Amino acid sequence: MAVDVPPYLRFLPEPLIAALRARAEPVPDVQGLVVTPGLQAEFPALESPEVLALVVEVYRAMRVELAAVLAERERDRAFIDTRTLVCAGANAGLVITDPRWRTVIGERDDLGRVVVGPDPDAPALPRVDVPAFMRGEQVTLFGPPDSARMAINAMNALHRKRPDEHPLIAELVAAAGQLPRWGADSEDSKTPIARDLLMASVNLHGCFERTLAFTDPASGRRYALADDGLALPIKRVAGLALPDGDHILDESPLPLHLVELVQHVWLNRRHPEALVLYFPKLETEREAAYLNQLLATTERLVAARDPSSAPAAGHHVRVLVVFENPRAIFRIKEIAAALSPRFLGGSLGWHDFLASTARLFRHDPGYRIPVKADPNIVIHHIRESHHILVRDLSASGALTIGGMYGVLPAEGEADSLMVSMVGFIKDVITQLKRGLGGYWVAHPDFVRVGIALVEAWRRRERDPGDDALDRLVALLVPDERELAPLGAFIAGPDVHGLSADDPRYHRAVLAAEFGGSDVIANDDPEEVRYNVFQALQYLADWLSGNGCVALPASMRKADGEPVFVRIMDDLATTERSRWEVWAEVHHGRVSRDTFERILAEEVAFIQSGAERPDKRPQVRWQGEAARWYPIAVKLLRQLMTAEDPPEFATELLLPFTFDLVRDAPDPWQAACALCPGRYLA
Repeated sequence: MAVDVPPYLRFLPEPLIAALRARAEPVPDVQGLVVTPGLQAEFPALESPEVLALVVEVYRAMRVELAAVLAERERDRAFIDTRTLVCAGANAGLVITDPRWRTVIGERDDLGRVVVGPDPDAPALPRVDVPAFMRGEQVTLFGPPDSARMAINAMNALHRKRPDEHPLIAELVAAAGQLPRWGADSEDSKTPIARDLLMASVNLHGCFERTLAFTDPASGRRYALADDGLALPIKRVAGLALPDGDHILDESPLPLHLVELVQHVWLNRRHPEALVLYFPKLETEREAAYLNQLLATTERLVAARDPSSAPAAGHHVRVLVVFENPRAIFRIKEIAAALSPRFLGGSLGWHDFLASTARLFRHDPGYRIPVKADPNIVIHHIRESHHILVRDLSASGALTIGGMYGVLPAEGEADSLMVSMVGFIKDVITQLKRGLGGYWVAHPDFVRVGIALVEAWRRRERDPGDDALDRLVALLVPDERELAPLGAFIAGPDVHGLSADDPRYHRAVLAAEFGGSDVIANDDPEEVRYNVFQALQYLADWLSGNGCVALPASMRKADGEPVFVRIMDDLATTERSRWEVWAEVHHGRVSRDTFERILAEEVAFIQSGAERPDKRPQVRWQGEAARWYPIAVKLLRQLMTAEDPPEFATELLLPFTFDLVRDAPDPWQAACALCPGRYLA
């Protein structure tokens, strides 16, 4: 089988591609293209022959370079693994905090390229022209446009007031005059089932057209977009690595990022504000150059078909890069320059950042990923990355955005709301202290409070005597036992970090120099248990078709008492969980027997339907999830214990998004038959 992009076979083996192709429908007048049955009839605005001909024309122009950049990724992975093993041998007798500890950072390959680390010849970044509609504070709600109701709620987030909202919040929000952003996520927050992705694109188009509405058939309640104050949607597409088995040209699955990007630009070609995209998982300037060329090609071909479109009028597609890879964080200026004039700014997606760093250091027995149970990861371990983002981009005028605060309170529980708010304030203030111009939140309830916090902080920056921030924090955290240490935190300096000339600095950028958490050890059975409990529920929910879910967790009050909360997990959080546990098992710090015992206990706990005050399963072993839990258990075991695990969990998960597997009497057996040798027994 001649597949244009061979790395896609990691996700879709040849027998699966052949089976998908055999049952697909041809596209009239687009020779060689077949599409999953029913999509053309159900989604004519996106799956018409005219739109798919555009997709194929763009793909044919870009497939050779895409194959080349992904092949380079594979060569770089091999180099990183080989050199890390060599370094591990050289580090015998040392501890990771020793400045002499060797890593692959800064090493050059046979072509003289620095594969991981800064390039001493980094280019200057041209001035970034931020469109008027994107200027200002970037308080961003992140979540998928899964349904019309979810999309409407996201668009209307500025108007979502809690019943107990104090007038000060309304005053600060009004004074800020800022519209929230909405990261309309079709990547880590979504299971990539074709119909769901296409419906999300339709919902998003309705937001730009201001036509989206929904009536709940059960309650009769009508949801509609507000007349003003709507959030600005910014679509996040898939990364370069993921193929699209629902669109196959000849024998090759098309790239999912390309299909989604071209369809989005075409459908929203009359809306310049729709031509800003979040793009994830770029690693190098060559990949950025590929993306720049892809965008230019798309613009040119859209303009040729519709001379009245925004690209034809000179409106470029602009990109916010999610810097969530340990290679990319050292190459921010290079990536930005390679994307010029389309580069708009960047954010730091820290869950994927830590997961991909753990993959990079997987053969380094001294490395410890910051534990998932640590509520202060952003504060203690992402400082250097924030500083690099601000240092490299601010002078150019580019946007600098932080990452996600994903903690949510349990409904109706005052202590849960309080500890969630304490954590939120600390995260926001930390990122503002570091010079970032925004951050992400996981729930609409945090949008107005988030805007108010930024406005109050800016007032204090302009006038140190302004007390708006003190008054706001006292309202949000009325318990003096919590307020006193929080106030000291706000007034105090940022956490101490290493200087750029320290021998360990580059490792500090990757949170790879501290040698272990002071919250809980990575190999502590309770940390392993927490990761298993969370990841198992997420995988069952992902397989059920839900790409993000608020999973149970706990945070501690100032006096140390644990309080139940929920944490919004997506695929990135599960990636970091599985790499954390994998490293502990692989390097012998957690025995396979211990892992299997913990897994069996967590399966039994969830399956029983039991719950405790400190432990309440969110994804119940019932309904659709009950069908997928046994498969989730097998996949989790492979992800956490295989000798050579897949780099991306989606290499195992993606086959379960297709009807010929999902609708089979036994999806596991169907996947094993179509992907021989892929799944462990």
